Amino acid sequence: MHGFYFLLLLIFPKMNTDTFIAAFFIYSILGYLCEVAYCSIPQHRFVNRGFLYGPYLPIYGFGAAIVAVIISPLRPYPPAVFLLSMIMTSCLEYFSSWLLERLFSVKLWDYSKHRVNINGRVCLLNSTLFGILGLVLEYLIDPPVMKLLSAVPAAVMHYAAVVIVAVMSADTALSVMKMRAFREGLRRIHEAEEDIGRRVRALQGEGKAELAAELRERLSASAERYREDFRKKASRILLANPTLTARGSDIAKELDLLSVWVKERRSLKARQKDELKELDRKHLEAVREARKK
Repeated sequence: MHGFYFLLLLIFPKMNTDTFIAAFFIYSILGYLCEVAYCSIPQHRFVNRGFLYGPYLPIYGFGAAIVAVIISPLRPYPPAVFLLSMIMTSCLEYFSSWLLERLFSVKLWDYSKHRVNINGRVCLLNSTLFGILGLVLEYLIDPPVMKLLSAVPAAVMHYAAVVIVAVMSADTALSVMKMRAFREGLRRIHEAEEDIGRRVRALQGEGKAELAAELRERLSASAERYREDFRKKASRILLANPTLTARGSDIAKELDLLSVWVKERRSLKARQKDELKELDRKHLEAVREARKK
């Protein structure tokens, strides 16, 4: 996280360090709110988006920094602001997707089902929305935000920036550990299934069919207990990233099974909730009828 700050401050040397960090944090939170609304409304449920634990999305903070600093000289030309916002933020999204996939062997978002996309990392729909957000940021949001930040005393701004860096750095470290554990958990399940198959086939080859069946039952029960425990820990990641896909075939199958389980569990909870509402409605009607008598 510190490395990203240092890199961007080299790119934007004219911006005060503390002000940059504060603006970055504000836009990361606003981006999180936009992303949550965009994903939650169609699904009629709260979708807690994001790679990190906290309610902020750094990719939006970086995107806003690019628009606010690099594109601001083009403020008199809205079409140019829209086009460059669309292109530059899409490049940022593509790079972020590539980097996360290299680190964790999974895509946190996948636009392969969209008609116009590039390797499933960016798509025309989202890029157009980014261009619109760039216009909103440049003309409506950034001026009052920067005016507000400029009114904050330098000492207060400095301490706020220190806290922001500390919190987001710790969050990033914990989130990286979480994603690595998620990846390794999927691989461990896959390797356990492969090991069970090899050991069972070896016993069957030796003519020990009964022993092979007993071994499969015992090892499968152990693997299922691990899988069940892993599911509980992995649900948050899958719910936050509903289009998550795996790069390697070794974990893709387990990820698909896990995704199906999460969807079915959510569907079951929704049905149970509807059934409870229906039961409450019938009970209320029965009470009303009893009062009439």
